[in-house]
Amino acid sequence: MNSPDVAGVDSIETSRSARWRQTAGLILAFGVMFSLHFGPRIPGLTASAQTVLGVFLWFIVCMVTSALPKAIVGLASPLLLVVFAGIKIPEAFHAFNTDIFFLAAGAFIIASVMMGTLLGKRITLTVASAMKSSRVTKVLLGLCLAEVVTQPFLPVVNESAMFLPCCKGVASFMEGKEHLPEVKRINTAVLYLIAGLFPLFIGPLMLTSAFPNLILVAYLRTTQHIAISWTEWFWLNLPLWGLLPIAYLYVIWYFKLRNLDIPGIGAGMSQMKNELGPITWPEIWAILCLAVGMTFWITGWIKPGMTALLAGTMMFVPWSGIKFDVVDKYMLWDVLMLLGGAISLGTVLYGSGTVTWLAHGVIGPIKDSGLPILAVLFLLVFAFHIPRAGIVSAVAAGAAFVPLTVGLAQALHVNVLPFSLVIINCMQYAFFLPISITAFLIAWSASDTSGWDAIKFGAPLTVIANIYVIAVQPVWLKLIGFPL
Repeated sequence: MNSPDVAGVDSIETSRSARWRQTAGLILAFGVMFSLHFGPRIPGLTASAQTVLGVFLWFIVCMVTSALPKAIVGLASPLLLVVFAGIKIPEAFHAFNTDIFFLAAGAFIIASVMMGTLLGKRITLTVASAMKSSRVTKVLLGLCLAEVVTQPFLPVVNESAMFLPCCKGVASFMEGKEHLPEVKRINTAVLYLIAGLFPLFIGPLMLTSAFPNLILVAYLRTTQHIAISWTEWFWLNLPLWGLLPIAYLYVIWYFKLRNLDIPGIGAGMSQMKNELGPITWPEIWAILCLAVGMTFWITGWIKPGMTALLAGTMMFVPWSGIKFDVVDKYMLWDVLMLLGGAISLGTVLYGSGTVTWLAHGVIGPIKDSGLPILAVLFLLVFAFHIPRAGIVSAVAAGAAFVPLTVGLAQALHVNVLPFSLVIINCMQYAFFLPISITAFLIAWSASDTSGWDAIKFGAPLTVIANIYVIAVQPVWLKLIGFPL
């Protein structure tokens, strides 16, 4: 066991190493940006567009290397556009004054209330304990259903964070038996499915559940004048619900969980629910606010962003009993700023002509191949997964692929909405590496498994999910009036 002094030295060394990595990342980011800003002109790009490309690469390098805090990256990206690319301030910071930005803000406030009160945990345990069974398959099913209930109000990262303690709670019922192979399989399966996969598989279904959804909708609205409401998003992605049972059955099959039990878990989860005590007035009020928000989202009476802000504001009226300083620590303020910067950057990329230049550079060989559009989708999706594997941030991935995908659709002269929707959805099913996406990284980090174990589990599921999206969603979109 390390002494306090040794532990302190280790902590200092770790902090020093992290600072060096961040410094190197920042130097690399500015080196890339300045090489484009001051370097010779690239054919096909104006001076301003070339600088915009440099700022875009600065954003990606900073996110991949964690060179700066998320909020700073989100605010500095438009700043660099103003200072170096000559973009006017209203255009550079465009996203911070859009309905989709306020939708994200309201959704984050609602999510913070769900996590900062007992409401999220109460809903989870109520739904999960309804199975009243010790069979592993039913325990997993109950937790999956609980995630389906809470996911409309929680972004993927929040969902993973909220369900991670539940996964640990399941493991606690098997303490002392961790050495048994079946117990190891159960614990890993619960973490992988509940904390990692299921939030990600539900993410594309709800507009407010995944950051790439918000980035794509904002980008389509700004550049293509295509408006997608919360309800319309749900309708467009309806076939992706079929991936939920596929993910569930894959985990059951992979970890050989049939006929395995967790003795006492049914009573244990009921006890955990009882320990929460009776539902409180702040939780009841939060449910009423959520009901108002869902009603407006579904009916579209007012814009989604204003609905989210209305529901979030109602949470904190004096008689609600919900204290802002209690739930504020769960609020993703840094991600909100990052999201605003990413959406703004994407809009400028499009307006400057940089996206068109990138798209034509990618699409040349594909256009000459004469491949059918579904084959092109397969080729692009699995090619994109190579760079996607190194971008753990969902916001950074959305910022990188949304503008390029829309540009590719235009270069191929195909319908922008279904083409971009299919590709961006596929990018959210990225489990080739355990570090490829935040929720899966959280689940893998909490498990006692190696990186190779995670790759063996995740790579086949990535292929299955992507093939499903490419094969099924275009058919559905054509049926409802959006052919490729």
